[in-house]
Amino acid sequence: MRIVADNMLVKLARWLRLGGISVENAPYTVDNKIIGFVKRKKALLLTSDKQLARRSRRMGFDVLLINDTSLDKQIAYVIRALNLKPKLPSMICPLCNGKLNRISKSSVKDLVPKKVYALHKNFYKCSKCGKIYWRGTHWKRIKERYKRVEALERKSSLS
Repeated sequence: MRIVADNMLVKLARWLRLGGISVENAPYTVDNKIIGFVKRKKALLLTSDKQLARRSRRMGFDVLLINDTSLDKQIAYVIRALNLKPKLPSMICPLCNGKLNRISKSSVKDLVPKKVYALHKNFYKCSKCGKIYWRGTHWKRIKERYKRVEALERKSSLS
């Protein structure tokens, strides 16, 4: 299933990608262009814009309307509604949705801070935007958020 998030949900899209769920950002802000993009991609639209959701549904597109403002609840809702299975560690670039490929440590020596180079042995490069990644201190926060999301999912499935 292809998923496109409108520009109001860029943060949600990034966090879904951190959970291994492929989500593209709509490159437009005008409703007609967003609808055209979603149509070309044959994708489901994530939006918090009620009018855009209504128009998209009338045109026969799958839409998931995001009403909550809590990021954890948004993530849990999307995962539950679309029956998705997050996968950590993700091999998807959180910025552009490109594929992360493992690269040699020696190839990043001049591309990352010296301390990072000294502390880490595994590095990844996005095939699309070229950004370099490693599992630093932020990795703990990512895992903690997904634990909270998992708890929310369990709680909502019991209600």
